[in-house]
Formats: sequence, structure tokens, C-alpha cells
Amino acid sequence: MRLSTRLYALALSAAVASPAGAQSSTNDHFVTDMVKALKDPARWSLSGNVAASRTEPYLLQTTELGERAVRAKRGVAWGLGTGFDVGDKLGLRLGYSYTNSNMEFRDFNGTGSDLLDVEDIGKLKTNIASLDVVHYFVGSRSLISPYAGAWVAGVWSGLGPQGDFLATPGGSQQFHWGLDASVGVQVRVIEKLFGRAEWATTGSHNPFNGNRSYRAVNGVNIDEPTRISKTEWRLAATYYFGTPATQPTVTATKTQ
Repeated sequence: MRLSTRLYALALSAAVASPAGAQSSTNDHFVTDMVKALKDPARWSLSGNVAASRTEPYLLQTTELGERAVRAKRGVAWGLGTGFDVGDKLGLRLGYSYTNSNMEFRDFNGTGSDLLDVEDIGKLKTNIASLDVVHYFVGSRSLISPYAGAWVAGVWSGLGPQGDFLATPGGSQQFHWGLDASVGVQVRVIEKLFGRAEWATTGSHNPFNGNRSYRAVNGVNIDEPTRISKTEWRLAATYYFGTPATQPTVTATKTQ
């Protein structure tokens, strides 16, 4: 056995064996603190929101009469969420958003013409489940609290019905992973009730691109983005289930 390997093994053994009692005590305190925090209703919240949604064009095509874009019309989305405050300025939020968008062709020749406009060529239903780490800049229970959040999202898309303009040769349902980000401000209305104004965006794979992609017929694709972003401007109400005396961060207790 090489000397460096022996030293590493010795150091590892010492780290595990010698402070075993102290580590066990520290871990016990940490687990106790975590369980206590999870049982604290003041750290948990429930929210609901309505939003104006906008999605980038999915495709750009050329036809005999010029260029046209395939896109979802701006519409209304709604969502739900539940949150857990790890500390005064740090939280976790699990959210859900649903949008039922009318698809359309939009003239893209740059002349202001609506010659290639065709509305209601199909419906795209989008379900987004997101898990965000949220940072409150001045504390989650402050009178006015700006915040920002980001992490991961799962996006389910469903297109239908098939018609003269859109087709789903690989199936009408698709799922893709994406990234989610948001910024906003939270305002206390009463002790447990807060209002939020929020901008949120989700970027994921374009369902009109790649394997099992949706298709727009009667045109030739000249721009087919790999990824697409969906943006929402939200108004939300958030209710906390308790009123904390203090909001300490969950940490392990040091032992002597």
C-alpha cells in the first residue's frame, strides 16, 4: 500500500472514530432541530396566483407568400404553490402553473401585413411543476420584502386537436426538464396574509424541435429553436399557517 494511501486511510479512520461521540451528539441535535422546524406551522405557506403569459415563437417558416411564425397567443395562466421557510431569508417553494394557449400563425414579413395570420390552429396545454430556492432580501415576514428564486422545473406539453395546420406524429404529449427563475416583491397585508407581484420565466426544450416533435404543415422551417422560454407576470396571495416569534435558521447545536 502506498504511503499516501495509508495516510489517507489513517486520517479517515481518525475522523470517523475519534470524535464519534461528538458527531453523534451534533447529528442528534441537527435532526431534532429539523424535525422541530418541519412541525412548525409558521414556516409553511400556501399560495395561489393568476398571470399573464407569453411564450417565444416556436418556429419560423417560409411559404409561397413569405415568412410566418408559429406561436402561442398571449393568455391567462393560473398556479398554486406551497413554501417552507428554512430561515428568515431563505425558503423552498414548490409551484405549479397551468396555461391553455390558442396557437396561431403570425405574418413575419416585417411589413405590418396580416396576410399570413391564421388564428386558432390548435390548443397547447402547458403544465409546469417547479422547485425553487428563494432568497428574501430583508426577511420573509417583513412589511415589504423583495425576493428572487431559481432552480428546476418539469414541463408537460399537450397539443390538440390535430387539424389542417398542426400535426403530432410522435404523440400529443411531451415532457421536458427545464430551469425556472423568478423575481418579485412580497407585501404584508395582515399578520398571516401576503400579496406578491412576480415575474417568472421557465426555459425548456422546444416541443416543436427534435424527436417526437410537433409539426406545422404546409411550410418550410427556416428557424427551429432548440430551447424556448415561457414568461409569466403573476399576482399572488400567500397565506402562512402560523406566526413565528422568531425565525432562526435550522443549524446543528455545537457541543463542548
